[in-house]
Amino acid sequence: MPAALAMALLAGCGTGAKRTPPVLPVEVITVAAQDTSLYSEYIGDIRAANEVAIYPRINGVVLRRAFAEGTMVREGQLLFEIEAREYVSARDVALANVAAAEAQSSRANEDVARYEPLVAADAIAGQVYDNAIATSKAAAAQVKATRAALRNAEITLSYGQVRAPISGRIGKSAVSDGQLVAAGQVELARISDAGRIEVYFSPSESELLSFSRLSPEEKAAAQTGIKLVLADGEVLPQTGTIDFADRAVDPATGSYRLRAVFPNPGMAVLPGQFGRVQIRAQLRKGAVTVPDRAVVEQFGSYFVMVVGKDKKAEQRQIKVGAQVAGEWIIEGGLKPGEQIIVEGLAKVQPGMLVEPLPLGKSKPYADAAMKKVLGN
Repeated sequence: MPAALAMALLAGCGTGAKRTPPVLPVEVITVAAQDTSLYSEYIGDIRAANEVAIYPRINGVVLRRAFAEGTMVREGQLLFEIEAREYVSARDVALANVAAAEAQSSRANEDVARYEPLVAADAIAGQVYDNAIATSKAAAAQVKATRAALRNAEITLSYGQVRAPISGRIGKSAVSDGQLVAAGQVELARISDAGRIEVYFSPSESELLSFSRLSPEEKAAAQTGIKLVLADGEVLPQTGTIDFADRAVDPATGSYRLRAVFPNPGMAVLPGQFGRVQIRAQLRKGAVTVPDRAVVEQFGSYFVMVVGKDKKAEQRQIKVGAQVAGEWIIEGGLKPGEQIIVEGLAKVQPGMLVEPLPLGKSKPYADAAMKKVLGN
């Protein structure tokens, strides 16, 4: 009898005990209204702000390359040496011509000095003196001409040493030692100064018309503070500005060419890369936004999980608008002050009890919450 009573009591305790429903820790955000910029995005072609192709200015054989390919070079640095022996000869001839002209000019000046007192004393005819003056002037002009020819010969000779016109990174040499090159015919190498980059992009004709309808303040904001998203999704820390707009819309494509310039310290972004240019197209006052990872799409409808007053998860259908920088603008279904679940959605079901934790602080809060749930 005592054993039966004990079993009955145990059975009664088991059927009458209430089990506490599990509480799931989740990360949440509180919905807030704030001014939000809407951006238009375009594929951009990235180029160096200053890029120079180097060509020889004389004919000759390349004697040597004086730089390491793919390195930084300074303005004025020697890059190539081209054989210039024939130009040395031309320079020497010009030097000789200058010496001869100066000798002729000196002789003519001496004649003028000698004839001047004689013509004053009527010892010679005036015509002789006039001829001497004319000869002196012609000789002086000849000196100037030969000196100019000498400078030209020296400049041409200097082209045998090809120097960097700008500072920047030089690419691969397009010629080898011993190769014969012709003036202006063969590109020797190319230098890019990417300390500042230019990004070309082309909005459509309709987007151009929409831009033209913006207020002056909105236009000014759109043309500055431009963002560049790189291929890996990272945003360039420096913002850009538009410094060029084409003269007309391309009738073949219906697009309009623009150029934005960005500082590029350290030349981290290389010419030839592609990126996505983001321009602020509109400023939404008091917009409600939520992270896109908090929104679930089902058959064309969008839902979020809202934390109710009793900490029960509630599935709420929402109306979404534009998507901006990883967030949805909510057009309906949510009000500022409500809490929505961002992390832990995969484990949440409607009606489930949840423990809302601040977004990004789940570890310490979750550990504490789990200890509370387990009673430890």
